[in-house]
Amino acid sequence: MLNLTRAMIFPITTRQEYRTRQEGFTSLELMVVVAIVGVLAALGVTNFGVWKARADLKSAVTSIQHELAVARMMAMSRNLTVTSTIAVAPTVVTVTTFNTNTGAVLASANHTYTHVNSLFAQLTIGPPPTWGLVPTTNVTFNSMGFRVGGTVAGSQNQVFAVDNDLTPTRLRYTIQVTQRGSVKWCGSDFCQGTH
Repeated sequence: MLNLTRAMIFPITTRQEYRTRQEGFTSLELMVVVAIVGVLAALGVTNFGVWKARADLKSAVTSIQHELAVARMMAMSRNLTVTSTIAVAPTVVTVTTFNTNTGAVLASANHTYTHVNSLFAQLTIGPPPTWGLVPTTNVTFNSMGFRVGGTVAGSQNQVFAVDNDLTPTRLRYTIQVTQRGSVKWCGSDFCQGTH
């Protein structure tokens, strides 16, 4: 009786029984898991590319906004009229600020972004505004910090835009400089109060 109870608690297994009871993953199960991970990785890489392009564009626009704010402060603190030239080449944004009267360079900044492509200036006002591709655009501040001139006759604000190289849906962020010299940007072709 004792042997029978022991056999029920600890069953005796042979080699053949042990082989059939082995546990693990089959190659089919492993291939399914690898396929699922591959699909998720492909989606993640695609979304990362879009996210990176948007982040580069936003960073480029905020750096231009910052450089123009510094130029305005420079004009007021030095009691000068200064002009900032903004140039956007593929992957490089350059903002150079110089004394309008003497031409002396006061500050220059280069920023490199992977997905920033070109610069546009607003050519006409009205919804929707008309845009034109330009190599550079200038923003001038007088000694009181007010913007002087602009690209569109009759416009209250100077407006230009930067876009990225993400195809087929390019993103364009607009930068607006008001008459009083404040600089803001928005994530569309038409900012509130652009004309």
